[in-house]
Amino acid sequence: MTNVNRTDHVDSEDFIFNVSTILPPVSLDNVTKDELNTSSVVSSDTYVSLLEDVSSYLWVILSPILFIVGVTGNVLTIGVLRQMKFHKKPPFFFLFVLALSDITVLCVGLSRYWIRETFSLDIRALTNFGCKFNLFFIYWSMQLSSWILVCVVLERCIKTNFPYRYPRIVTIPRCIALVILLMIILAGVDMHYFWTNGLISDGSELECNSLTDAYFNFEEFVFTYVDFTVLSVVPFVLMIVMNATIIRVIRQSRQFRKSTVRSKSTNEKLKKFDVKLTRMLVCTSVYFLVATLPISVYFIVDSYQDELTDLESAKLDVVWSSSYLFQFSNYTINFFLYNLINKKFRNKFIDLIKCRSPKQKRKSSKNDSVYSVQTADTYIGSETKDSEEMSTGE
Repeated sequence: MTNVNRTDHVDSEDFIFNVSTILPPVSLDNVTKDELNTSSVVSSDTYVSLLEDVSSYLWVILSPILFIVGVTGNVLTIGVLRQMKFHKKPPFFFLFVLALSDITVLCVGLSRYWIRETFSLDIRALTNFGCKFNLFFIYWSMQLSSWILVCVVLERCIKTNFPYRYPRIVTIPRCIALVILLMIILAGVDMHYFWTNGLISDGSELECNSLTDAYFNFEEFVFTYVDFTVLSVVPFVLMIVMNATIIRVIRQSRQFRKSTVRSKSTNEKLKKFDVKLTRMLVCTSVYFLVATLPISVYFIVDSYQDELTDLESAKLDVVWSSSYLFQFSNYTINFFLYNLINKKFRNKFIDLIKCRSPKQKRKSSKNDSVYSVQTADTYIGSETKDSEEMSTGE
């Protein structure tokens, strides 16, 4: 009996020993670390997925809003400028070209990203020519829009600083020649896309990308700086310098009016117009820089990013989406700025919306008035239709 009990006891110990050799020791510390690592991976994947959704929804939701507002506003601008006979007046001609270039940017660029994020279809990757043409046209139209803004400010600068020589300096044929020259120069800047890019195979699908490593390095480390300079830096510097001269002349003319125009009410009206015009010029230039600078800087910084984690890539995608959409907003606001600063434009827009008859339009145009901004040696005080056309370029 005792032997049996002892034998049973020994067998039990052997069994316990054998089991312990088969099963590894379990440590609470190891379990905790594994659980933490698993939890960290799941949390990171969730965060990446969330950021990717945010980037996608920015395009899906904001793109159609910007597109509808921008295209509608620019089409209305074209309609109003036609009534204002843009083909006879240099400032309105530049605004007409600006509206066309803004529509081009929205149709070629913004619509592509909305379609890609909404329907998972990249229209740039449908054909080889479409890849080249879309790349060329989006860069070309954005740069053209920037330089037409420079032309608008240049026309204002010449008008303000040289009011007597302005009719001889700024003519419609010269404005047309200037726009054509800008188109040709900018086309030369962006023409390389027709031979540096095309459709290449990326596994199971085609994508529009650089055809060789040399072309890729050129676009990443050279052309990003070219685009940054042409699109944003140089136009902004020129606009700021010209706006500074305009503001200087406005201040001089304000001092001159105080000593020549006795009517206090007229002086107050002229002062209000000066302040509004000054704010308009400064705000337009600053908003242009704020809208175009972030995406240009992003492309430069992105060129030097290598071996990013999924989380870092997702964060950069959100930055890219936000910056690019903000840039597209620059092509949607001009219509509202025109209505804000230009009384005649606003009246013509109201006529267009209400579908007034030509007789009613002529009657309302007789009531249009604006206050001229001239140099210190020019008498300023009349409120006529001609003075409005000479002083309102926005």
